[in-house]
Amino acid sequence: MLEITDVVLKFGGITALDRISFRVEDRQICGLIGPNGAGKTSLFNCITRMYRPDAGQVTFDGIDLLAIRRHQVVRAGVARTFQNLALFPSMTVLDNVMVGAHSRSSPHLVPSLISWPTNYRARRRLEAEAWDILADLDLTDVALRPAHGLPFGTLKRVELARALISRPRLLLLDEPAGGLTHSEVAELGSLVVRLRDEYGFSILLVEHHMGLVMGISDHVVAMDFGRTIADGSPDEVQRSPDVISAYLGRAA
Repeated sequence: MLEITDVVLKFGGITALDRISFRVEDRQICGLIGPNGAGKTSLFNCITRMYRPDAGQVTFDGIDLLAIRRHQVVRAGVARTFQNLALFPSMTVLDNVMVGAHSRSSPHLVPSLISWPTNYRARRRLEAEAWDILADLDLTDVALRPAHGLPFGTLKRVELARALISRPRLLLLDEPAGGLTHSEVAELGSLVVRLRDEYGFSILLVEHHMGLVMGISDHVVAMDFGRTIADGSPDEVQRSPDVISAYLGRAA
């Protein structure tokens, strides 16, 4: 589904990604781990075209993501959440979710969302779909409230709902467990697996919570200093000397 081939990204004299290569198969949860500064979010930004790599290929379901426009990446079926929340605080939860459908909408849908409803039926269909997703994520009780002031864990689910309404075939999750309690992390793990099974998409998961990654991933890729240091099953990656060294040091 997703193939990363020899991707190189440099910022001046700093090499953020150094010939990174791996694959994410159809309906697979792939965990991407590594210490801070390993290059995980930089790779996400290359996949979604926020950054353009200096070399290499990023292919999604046969589409060269580096050859299309940035906004077309979402239309191709790639959606993401962010390490730091990227919601509109003054908008309601419902409207935040509906905004996520802009990439697959007709030209008449955006005016219907922000001004006089020139395409009433399209808006009603989208609104019904948004309510279904909110119900699936247990968010209906806050749907008409502004995003500002809601609990952090709730906002994480809102951002996830916004990604789901774009109907992705690949979902990029950037540290979804950040700031969550232990019980919320356990619930998140079950939710991610359930959504993968119900919606049928692949997932690339960047996360520091090792219990979550190893518990739900089919495949794990470990990075350090912009390089791939391990690639395999969760058990294989956990036992890799290079991974142990990257997280704990050579003495350990």
